[in-house]
Amino acid sequence: MKPAPPGRLCIFTRVPVLGGVKQRLAAGLGAEGALEAHTRLVEDALARLAAVPGVASELWLDNCPDSAARRWAGEWSVPLRVQQGHDLGARMAHALETSLDQGSLALVVGTDCPGIDTGYLSAALSGLGDHDLVLGPAEDGGYGLVGVRKAARARLRVLFEGIEWGTSGVLEATLRRAAAADLSVSLLPPIWDVDTPEDWQRYLALRGGAEG
Repeated sequence: MKPAPPGRLCIFTRVPVLGGVKQRLAAGLGAEGALEAHTRLVEDALARLAAVPGVASELWLDNCPDSAARRWAGEWSVPLRVQQGHDLGARMAHALETSLDQGSLALVVGTDCPGIDTGYLSAALSGLGDHDLVLGPAEDGGYGLVGVRKAARARLRVLFEGIEWGTSGVLEATLRRAAAADLSVSLLPPIWDVDTPEDWQRYLALRGGAEG
């Protein structure tokens, strides 16, 4: 029997509900177009991240699984989990703590950062070899990846409480909190996420495929 991977990769996403995903994209694509974009981004992310050496990938949903989520679980052989917490920070903290109870390191990523691939994750895992915390800075001032090793479990909650999520100061605030908690940090190269219609066009150009 193969030994269990030492870490967990928590892939965060939303259940694909019409009108409930990618609201900023919907301004240019419409609700159905935003739903199609969300679905494509999730499936693209799973194709890249469902089988990364060194981690066991799990799909963490914002709500109870629907038929699409169950199809994703079957197609990419990833367990489904449901996020818990009153805001994004609480949900990430819960996922990381739960994962660290099962392994030596844990990471959370979203499904809308096309730059997060196996190479990027390998760099993150390397960073956790000699740092407590690894972050993948996003161009908008947030981050698209966060990873923690088990030795820092007792100190990680402070990184996620009282943060103004979705603002340009998320990364800076997180780094200040990490320093105050005496957590060493490895910063990865900057990445970008698909949030606006312009981002979607950038994604399509990157993937070399027309919409649909």
